[in-house]
Amino acid sequence: MVAIAAIVLGSFLLTRGDGTTGTQSPSADAVATMCLHLRDLQTPRVDAFTRAAAELAADADAIDAAGSPQTAAAVRRLRRAVVGYRDALQTQGGDDRAAAAAMTQALVDPDIPC
Repeated sequence: MVAIAAIVLGSFLLTRGDGTTGTQSPSADAVATMCLHLRDLQTPRVDAFTRAAAELAADADAIDAAGSPQTAAAVRRLRRAVVGYRDALQTQGGDDRAAAAAMTQALVDPDIPC
């Protein structure tokens, strides 16, 4: 009985957590915020893309500061693609297929977790 109690107590002491849940990356909140900002890309309008570009710049900085430089770099590439698509939309009547393709490519980057 004593041995079983010691094993159970030892297991409990070795496995008890520090109060945190899961193994989230240090940038989980910053990434979640960035994913919310991507909603602006659903409406291909110059003002929405301008707003998204500004938000993505701040998001990339926050993600970088949280210790995820690879994800931050992917967000910065996405921001450049959003700006390119926004600029193509501003020309009204111009061919925006290349800009749309660049943005789509940036969105499917495996480092963009949304």
